[in-house]
Amino acid sequence: MLARVITLRFDPLLGAFDDSPLLDFLKDKAVHRIQDHFFTKDDLPYLAVVIAYAEGPIIPRPESAGHPTQSKSPEWRMLLSDNDVPLFNALRSWRAERAKREGVPAYVICTNSQLARMASTRPRSLAGLGAINGVGKAKLKNYGHDLLALLASHPDAQAVPAAESANVAPTARADAAEDPPAASVDGKA
Repeated sequence: MLARVITLRFDPLLGAFDDSPLLDFLKDKAVHRIQDHFFTKDDLPYLAVVIAYAEGPIIPRPESAGHPTQSKSPEWRMLLSDNDVPLFNALRSWRAERAKREGVPAYVICTNSQLARMASTRPRSLAGLGAINGVGKAKLKNYGHDLLALLASHPDAQAVPAAESANVAPTARADAAEDPPAASVDGKA
């Protein structure tokens, strides 16, 4: 077994760590284990990744009931319709700027999954934001009003795309007091 350490620097323009060196390295490796360690140096965030691997062909694991296969696309992408993407990108830009200002990785502010749920459900209240998995009291206090302002000011904020109107309950975007739980959008592709 071989080991390699790859250090990734946080890229404020991406709002994430540039993982291209890691992905390039892993292309033809049979990975046994990956560990990561987050650290800062000169107020810049870094992620050190330790990879235990073997050279040679990658042998896929057989599927079993205990190990579901991973999809090629992250789960959060499945939450977004074409009409949600501009709002999602605006939320990501806001998150990147906020993370840069606070000196933390973007996922500390909100994960891609949380932003995708915001873009797809377009909550209009703190209670609606709080219904999204992982958005608790601290995130509501620190970022809730900024997120609601961004959601309300986006050009698509009030529009319910015609293709989705059959799949979304009428109250999903019409009632500011009671946003639907995030689970109501499951099943959209």
